[in-house]
Amino acid sequence: MNHEPLNKETVNKETMPSLMEPATLQQPYALYAALRDQAPVHFMPEMNMYIVTSYSLLMQVMKNTDVFSNIAGEGRRAMNYCEEAEQIVKDGGYGRLMPTIVNNDPPGHTAYRKLVNDAFRAGRVRQMDAYVRDMVEDLIDGFIAQGKCEAIAEFAVPTPMYVIADQLGVDRSMFQTFKEWSDAWVIGLGLPQTDEVLIDAAKKVVDMQHYMVANMELRRKTPAEDILSDLTSADFDDPVSGEVRKLETREVLSIVEQILVAGNETTSNGIGNGLHYLATHPDLQQELREDPDRIKDFVEEMLRTESPVQGLFRYVLEDTELDGVAIPKGSTVMIRYAAGNRDGERFENSEEFDLDRKNNGAHMAFGSGIHHCVGSQLARLEMHASFAGFLRRFKSFELAPDSDPTTYHLSFALRGPTALPLVFTVAD
Repeated sequence: MNHEPLNKETVNKETMPSLMEPATLQQPYALYAALRDQAPVHFMPEMNMYIVTSYSLLMQVMKNTDVFSNIAGEGRRAMNYCEEAEQIVKDGGYGRLMPTIVNNDPPGHTAYRKLVNDAFRAGRVRQMDAYVRDMVEDLIDGFIAQGKCEAIAEFAVPTPMYVIADQLGVDRSMFQTFKEWSDAWVIGLGLPQTDEVLIDAAKKVVDMQHYMVANMELRRKTPAEDILSDLTSADFDDPVSGEVRKLETREVLSIVEQILVAGNETTSNGIGNGLHYLATHPDLQQELREDPDRIKDFVEEMLRTESPVQGLFRYVLEDTELDGVAIPKGSTVMIRYAAGNRDGERFENSEEFDLDRKNNGAHMAFGSGIHHCVGSQLARLEMHASFAGFLRRFKSFELAPDSDPTTYHLSFALRGPTALPLVFTVAD
């Protein structure tokens, strides 16, 4: 991978770059290496949180849900907080997420997770294989005659977006609106925004909530073979009351919103990262064309080296210590999966892309433990189908010669190229 080498003369504890700086977000790997080497548990004051970067310490945090919780404490505010925006979602919509899956701990998490596990059961994902591959073919058909494409907007975004839209009962004609809703939902994971931007995003979140609630009502009356029908009709073993009941609207909505982001934002980034790497490594393209079975290894190594989800949060329930660093109760911890995935203690030649890596499946791009991404197999299927489609349909593809240098989204949680103009030669 072509990343700036770590300069230990300028990157140290006293001058550690910030994850709030655009330049750092464009190329964060030198920072990760410095943190792992010098301060694997590091307090970043401008973010008011502790950053954990070593593989072993990340595993400790993810396994210890008694201390490191997924539930934000009472009154805790996101970095991009606007009181008026929050009030808009509360008064006009259904409020921000109820604790269900990603933002929950056992026993509640266990009960909700069971429902979603059933919705993403292996059999259903396997049955979606031909459907996803046909979708890839259709999207490529849409631009193949041009000899070029903007691979993010024309392919990496619509591929998972269409899949999750179908599963949530969203008509594909609403693609652009659906994308805007998704972007509005994740805006808080980026650099600081103005109140005006946050208020506009809040209004879009409210629109999305009302649309999805209307879809829920349709599915309750007329179920289909999709995830939304599974959730609206499921019997939920409530761990609080001990009763079996149907999910309430806000519970379904919370799960749907999390599936929306996990089902398209992260996979779009994974596809974009992989296509960028292939476009800049023509020898690897040819190797995979000659041996398509290796595409599976390519997917795993891309997930390791360019993790679509760079990190997520945990909230400290009691005074604790990690690697000798005292972390007080009420603190926020960001667990940087992407840093752990390049830890030399776990992966040999960890900064290098290695198609023959024996332990590539040990990466934590989908998290680990009870919060391991429930849609990981669907994401892998979509990435595999995407890369296989490009390699099969095109004899070669590369970055457009007049294109600007690749830039990445300014998000401290997600990573993927903002645009990817490609030119290609069609296969015989």
